[in-house]
Amino acid sequence: MWNAFIEHASTTNLENAIEDLVGVEKKEQFFNLYRKNYILEKDIVFLAKEGFNALRIPLHYKHFSPSPNVFINEGFDLLDPIVELCKENNIYLILDMHAAPGAQNTNDFSDSDGETAKLFTQSENQIWLASTWRYIAEHYADEPIIAAYDLLNEPVIPWGYGPEVLKSIYVRSIDSIRTVDPNHIVIIEGNWYGNDHTGLLPPFDDEMVYSFHHYIGSSADTNWIHQYTTNLSHQYNVPLWIGEFGENSNSWAYNKINLFEDNNIGWSWWNYKSIERISSLLSYKINSDYQQVIDYWEGKISKPDTNTAYQGLISMAESIHFDSCHINQGLIRALIDTSYNTVKVSYENFQPPGLLPATSYDVGNNNIAYFDNQIEDPSKFSPETKSWNNGWSFRNDGVDIGSTYINNKKIYFVGWFDDGEWLSYTINPENPGNFKLSAEVASFSNGTKLSLEVNDSSMIGPINIPNTNGWSSGWRIVSLGNITIENETTLKIKANVGGFNLKSLIFTELDISSIPMNLNLHCHPNPANSMITINWESNFSLDTEIKIYNILGRLIFEKKIISTKGDNSFDWLIESQNYNTIPSGIYLLEVKTINSSDLKKITYLK
Repeated sequence: MWNAFIEHASTTNLENAIEDLVGVEKKEQFFNLYRKNYILEKDIVFLAKEGFNALRIPLHYKHFSPSPNVFINEGFDLLDPIVELCKENNIYLILDMHAAPGAQNTNDFSDSDGETAKLFTQSENQIWLASTWRYIAEHYADEPIIAAYDLLNEPVIPWGYGPEVLKSIYVRSIDSIRTVDPNHIVIIEGNWYGNDHTGLLPPFDDEMVYSFHHYIGSSADTNWIHQYTTNLSHQYNVPLWIGEFGENSNSWAYNKINLFEDNNIGWSWWNYKSIERISSLLSYKINSDYQQVIDYWEGKISKPDTNTAYQGLISMAESIHFDSCHINQGLIRALIDTSYNTVKVSYENFQPPGLLPATSYDVGNNNIAYFDNQIEDPSKFSPETKSWNNGWSFRNDGVDIGSTYINNKKIYFVGWFDDGEWLSYTINPENPGNFKLSAEVASFSNGTKLSLEVNDSSMIGPINIPNTNGWSSGWRIVSLGNITIENETTLKIKANVGGFNLKSLIFTELDISSIPMNLNLHCHPNPANSMITINWESNFSLDTEIKIYNILGRLIFEKKIISTKGDNSFDWLIESQNYNTIPSGIYLLEVKTINSSDLKKITYLK
């Protein structure tokens, strides 16, 4: 979450590494700011507005009980403001023991020593965990916004121990909780990071939920879920909950939650906020100050002085503020919006003319807002793992987005195009207009081509893209053609022959005054006695004047409208224009635009 690649980056090791850089006092100042900014009122309001109804908060035992039989309020001081915000916004809280006394696995995220899961090997740690849960439960026993206690995150039983030791830990903790809180749900996770519930059946509490975590496998694979629904939930009539799933693409997320909800299983996506991580709901940038800290931890530079290191850490803690974060719109839609698989929406309210970043393609699923051959990673955490976004930046779709620096500014581009892949851009203009459309491109090879499709009908291209030896030798601007944008317009950029990168689409106002156009003006009925329908064609969206003169050249009717691209018509209701003052006779109809005009003789008979 921090890009802090120190050896075995446990909580304790991270804290020690920070203390080594800035000392105890500045370390505490950093953590106070970090924890304050990570979850603010704006974050809770945002989650509620987007449609989420639960928040799973990882806990470290030391904030409640730093040593056996010693209890402190630090954890409550951190949690209670969040509890109040969640009550105001109707969001439930699940309290998750992410780091238990002694550690429930050997991973860094449980704050282990990396060698032994001492929660299982030392009984005093088991007693310590149970008393810590009793202390927490007593504080929140009457708080209905707390939905449940997730007793132990991702336990892994050490070699030589059986499932009975995990069950005994759960039984002890639940018994301890029930002495002060008979009502709240308790959630238990299986062995092997939550997924093996051997020895934990049948249920041993009336308010028990079974939980597992899910990060691997294709979204098309649905058979595995029956081990939980059939063998566990249905057989024992207990609810299921997926306490963590994620770290995969938006498309994978959408398919997974549909599978979960079809089987009446609630879920929680991991995680909410990380540094430059495309699969978290919110992300924040690594700034140059914090980058120095990261570089030192990775051994790239010498140790920075205290003030430099402190400034880097504080700058990171400030960057996680909601106002500084990038919101993953696509992931929100995938998790919440049931139309994600059928409807595309604009990524931004772009108003031409101007520059539209290539990364601002529409929001929606594969084959709806874009098409890419690799849209998820079905082999997560295995040697066959493969990224769905080869550039691993900016957005979480199958679209491959890379980054580079131009004039010391980081910019993003869409790259790694394969043949047939495409991007959709929906534009909703405030005013119609005509534009010359160009693309800013780079290519690594000869023969790459792209085409442009407008509103799923008219096609421009294929257009050859020059070989620029990649973006390092500079981007090139290629002309795509002239387009008219009136109402909602969808542009589709397609790679006919892949191997190029796309940085932006450039819309330039088109001067059409010198472009000749045939109006093909005609009208009917002619002669007419009450109404004449006037028809003409336009190659562009244009200001248009309709004028009607009598035989003496006097103007008797005038109307200004905007022609749309294609066929146009207007009804002249003669009777509505003071019927008695318009005599029968011959009249001249003129339709005029900036680049064309046409006359037609019409006859009116009363």
